[in-house]
Amino acid sequence: MNDGILFYWFMWMGWTAATFLFEKNQKRNVIVFILLPGIILSGYFIPFSNGSVNAALIYFLCTGLVYVISNAKNLFYYLIVSFIIATSYVTLHVFALYDPAKLFIEKKYLFIIVLAAITFLLCKRTNDLFFLPLIGFFIGETLFQLLIYRLSGQIEIGSMFVLDLLASTTMMMFCMVILTDMFKTFKRVPYKRVNPAKQIS
Repeated sequence: MNDGILFYWFMWMGWTAATFLFEKNQKRNVIVFILLPGIILSGYFIPFSNGSVNAALIYFLCTGLVYVISNAKNLFYYLIVSFIIATSYVTLHVFALYDPAKLFIEKKYLFIIVLAAITFLLCKRTNDLFFLPLIGFFIGETLFQLLIYRLSGQIEIGSMFVLDLLASTTMMMFCMVILTDMFKTFKRVPYKRVNPAKQIS
């Protein structure tokens, strides 16, 4: 599968659903205004002396930082979670780089599953699931590119592979949230006890 297909598929699917299917409210507007610029900026790279950085990844980083700043009372918690996500990201990349033979499934899908599970376990609130990875992925990708700079000779922060990971991980967490809410709903539904029929004497 070519890099970028998952990103564009999930991003356009999310934007279309939010624009035409969601109820018009502030939450729907936030989703629309986050997804559409991300799609547009994904095709642009900002060059610097040793490489380039994807404009969409910078945009997502800024979005995550705005969320963190608006909830400054939890700043330390957000920093810890973002650092753990970034560390997990770098660890998976290094493991896949130096010992790819031990990967039991395709690299991309392994990253998506592991990063989504770690994020889902760490984040307390639903909004955290979708904003904190934006910071963690950027930090992790930057650190990894710096680690392999001597091998690659250039720094490319935010390739289409990375955007695939980000969009797919977000979509998986969205599915987890839906399943969790469904489970909680079913758990709250009262069950009426059925009395067995009396025996006819």
